[in-house]
Amino acid sequence: MTIPQRLQHALAWQKDLAERGIHFLPIRHHSPACAYATLQALQQLQARHVLIEAPRSFNRLIADLQHPESQPPLAVLCQTEIIEQNVDAVNGETVEQKQTRTAYYPFCDYSPEWAALRYAPEINAQVEFIDLAWSSQVEHELQTFAKQTWQSRSLQQERYLGHSQYLQALVHKLHCRNHDELWDHLFELKSKKEMNDWQNFFHEVLVWCAMSRLDYEDSVLEADASLVREQCMLQSILECYENNKGTICVITGGFHTLALIEELAKQLLSEKPKKIKKIKSADQNDQAWLIRYSFDRLDALNGYASGMPSPAFYQRCWQQMMDDSANDVEQRQALTVELLSDFSRQLREQQILDSSFITIKNATEQAMRLASLREHHLISRFDLIDACQSSFVKGSLDEGQQAFQHLLRQILSGARLGQVVQSTQTPPLLAQVYELAKIHRFKLDETSSKRTKLDVFRNQKHRLRSRFLHLLEFLQVGFAKSVSGPDFLGGGRLHLLFEEWDYAWTPHVEAQLIGLSELGSDLNTIAVQKLLQLKETFSQSGQGRSSHLAVQLLIRAALMGLHKQIPILFAEIQQYLPNDPDLDSVIQCGQKLLNLWIGKDFLAFQQQPELKGLLEQVIPSALFLLSQLATPPADQQQQILNQVLQLRNLSKQIQRVVEGEADWLTQFYETLARLHTDWQKLDILAGAVDALRFIDGDLTEQNLQQSIQQHFGIGASPEHAVAYLSGMMQSAPELLLRYPAMAKLLNQLLLQWDEATFVAILPDLRQAFTYFKPKETAAFAEQIAQLNDVSSLDISQYMSEVSQAEMLQGVQLNQQLQQFLVDQNLQGWLA
Repeated sequence: MTIPQRLQHALAWQKDLAERGIHFLPIRHHSPACAYATLQALQQLQARHVLIEAPRSFNRLIADLQHPESQPPLAVLCQTEIIEQNVDAVNGETVEQKQTRTAYYPFCDYSPEWAALRYAPEINAQVEFIDLAWSSQVEHELQTFAKQTWQSRSLQQERYLGHSQYLQALVHKLHCRNHDELWDHLFELKSKKEMNDWQNFFHEVLVWCAMSRLDYEDSVLEADASLVREQCMLQSILECYENNKGTICVITGGFHTLALIEELAKQLLSEKPKKIKKIKSADQNDQAWLIRYSFDRLDALNGYASGMPSPAFYQRCWQQMMDDSANDVEQRQALTVELLSDFSRQLREQQILDSSFITIKNATEQAMRLASLREHHLISRFDLIDACQSSFVKGSLDEGQQAFQHLLRQILSGARLGQVVQSTQTPPLLAQVYELAKIHRFKLDETSSKRTKLDVFRNQKHRLRSRFLHLLEFLQVGFAKSVSGPDFLGGGRLHLLFEEWDYAWTPHVEAQLIGLSELGSDLNTIAVQKLLQLKETFSQSGQGRSSHLAVQLLIRAALMGLHKQIPILFAEIQQYLPNDPDLDSVIQCGQKLLNLWIGKDFLAFQQQPELKGLLEQVIPSALFLLSQLATPPADQQQQILNQVLQLRNLSKQIQRVVEGEADWLTQFYETLARLHTDWQKLDILAGAVDALRFIDGDLTEQNLQQSIQQHFGIGASPEHAVAYLSGMMQSAPELLLRYPAMAKLLNQLLLQWDEATFVAILPDLRQAFTYFKPKETAAFAEQIAQLNDVSSLDISQYMSEVSQAEMLQGVQLNQQLQQFLVDQNLQGWLA
């Protein structure tokens, strides 16, 4: 390969700078080969200063990073606040909003930066981070891209390597699948002897990275802050060179090394040094914390933008690499057997594939032969993957093998979670939650999801664990998700005695807790603040005195164990309930209070007499609002009907709980009686009320039959009759089955209609009968068949999976056909 002249100059300058004591170690992030070569370089050079590409604001964390209790994978979480100005769409005013921009700088055991950090104290080397502060990088990007969709990112991005035209051409020439396989082929599979020759190793890495760098114009690199970052790093290198003595090792992503060598040569190797622009790095604006990280988050296959995929695989490779006592080829073969055996066992346990010892043997031999064929010194990750796919899978690799592929990727990726020393750099809130999670015996040693089952009604410890989980769920930390259990907010599954939760401690959880730290250092205090913010949101939307929303807050507080807030919230509901002007709100409030009553043991409301007192207020408040309702227009009748049905059920339920002298059901029907004159004109409401009164003993059978006769008898309007029927079906569909007279009257009514009327009214009629269960529909159809002397067999012949629209279209087509025959004097065909 002919090396471009620009790169030839840089390689010559690199040697000259090395003679002055400045050694560049260009790396690929999270590369075991680069980490091993870095250690060889530091050991041989006995460097006095190690300069690493990372934001300068991280320097205060170096002691924690070098502490023995800090174990990878871990990361520095960096955040900065910006103020965005947006124009309000309603009033056109400019509104300032605070936004947080987040980035991660991860380390694993085989990260070259980590290897240098941990080895530096052994040679008394000073470590310094030299990159531009994160807040300055954000500011630069905002100036370039005023509006952009933001998401948290890695500070070690390698997207330029992945899209380099040079590397893509090299991938094609060497028959690799992508630049990851190319990197393995050229670097990761080198022997230890080759990596011990660190000068030649980093020479090759520099050429590899520099050739990809030449694919990009400065305008592209300026846009994403690459150039300004390199100016900051250059400035730090010069300061270290001018102010200190001893060998300097500069460890940066290889993509930046070419530019750094060129700019440094202009300053130190030129007779007329070029004046460099001073870059101000806003270190003080960065907030940085050390957090635990995980292999699954580190995996490039999961969307991580830096470094290599399959961290669990490379972790094992690194551990073997650091063992100088054994043959590296034999070590890699043993590692291959271990991974394949583990993979085979899990395939059987998860019932994905039935594999055997022979399969493992074949896969191992296949991996070794592939490595030999591809001229690999060691078995590569891709050799192992290809061997698995060809040996374990019988047939083609298609969508049916998703579980196989997922498990293979999971084994190579891993779920290991690091450890971080507890220090003053750890936000108190994060430390508190971590300790509470351990106290409640949640497993926090890996990021894979786990399920816990809690006996919340009978086990006090489980109840406390539940409150902790509800607290974190309310704060949207991302630690746990409810799978099953009683839902006191929604009113579902209240018969269940157990809660089930899926949980996992991930870097995202730590990041969320760090974000919450600005609100305080105590979990309960922050939850109370969030409750108050939620209440303020209700007020801003005009719902500040809603009894329904107030009882929601009460339930949330009880689930989280915020018992100091419960008397305050009870007092607010007592104040809001009698004055709530919204009937829906009062009904929902009553239903949620009933939910609280059902869960009073779990929610610790046994000693709360206010709960029973509130229940006694619900029905009088709701009936007063019901009595004030005017006759609703057509488009509101269904809503009113739903409220009536809910209120009737609520009256019966509260009556059973309160057991007082007041008869809520009687008062409910008395209120309806005062409205009934107007409501008789509203057929859907009249039908529902008649049915409810009859099944609750407030209307005699004779009176019910008179009302039905009035709506279904001779001369009755089809539209009004079907609306009345719909009301009855919604409130008490069993009446049509229990009283054959109703089926007879309905049948007589239908016989009065001509076909055009039937077709017009059919959709509403079908809608009315949807309130029957399938067996009830069959029983009612049998009744109608008997009234019309039709056999059950004849009915079944008409049953098919036909939609309402298709059926109506068929009926209308039949009508058109009949009319056509009449027009053509072919009536005889109709017979």
